[in-house]
Amino acid sequence: MTTALPEPLRTRWQPLRTGLVDLFHYDVEEFHFRDGRLLLRGNNGTGKSKVLALTLPFLLDADLSPRRVEPDGDPGKRMEWNLLLGGEHPHSERLGYTWIEFGRLDPTSGETHFRTLLCGLKAVSGRGIARHWYAVTGQRVHHGPDAPAEGALSLVDATGTALSRDRLVEAVGGHGMVYDQAKTYRRAVDEALFGLGEQRYGALVDLLVRACCTPSTSTS
Repeated sequence: MTTALPEPLRTRWQPLRTGLVDLFHYDVEEFHFRDGRLLLRGNNGTGKSKVLALTLPFLLDADLSPRRVEPDGDPGKRMEWNLLLGGEHPHSERLGYTWIEFGRLDPTSGETHFRTLLCGLKAVSGRGIARHWYAVTGQRVHHGPDAPAEGALSLVDATGTALSRDRLVEAVGGHGMVYDQAKTYRRAVDEALFGLGEQRYGALVDLLVRACCTPSTSTS
């Protein structure tokens, strides 16, 4: 049974879907937003916080450091742990992706427009994150047994293996750009979704990171 993809309902950009490929304990996982909101339910330890840590605001921020990604800011929880699982993964290297899709309606024509942000990460035992890259594309991510729509983007090949950076460049083609530097990627994200400029965009992302990654405290 094929689940229909969510469609944008507003003229402003809104998140529609987010997903992980070969990250944490996930092979290929996808989560749908409803009216721009995402509800994750499950028992403690099932990975709800990890999904958020690896998607938003990380895909707006593009900073791999634990102080920006991890909810508790623990410096010991380096990004490579999310791939190699502290040595518990059966392979000594692993390549994965995190992605999020935004959509909007054109106020004049009513046509739908999409932007997908993604980050590819390769970790190697003893080396940490050996390489990482980012992309902004107008394609919609598609994974599954049914044939993808024309122009859709699959982050895995026919064998289920996550795409290397070079193969991603080929897959994105003329629909977007792949970036190796966080700064140029952040600029592209701002231009694609917000149009705030470097300083205002940086302030927005800093606010989101503080809101998501500041440990809660209690008083007695």
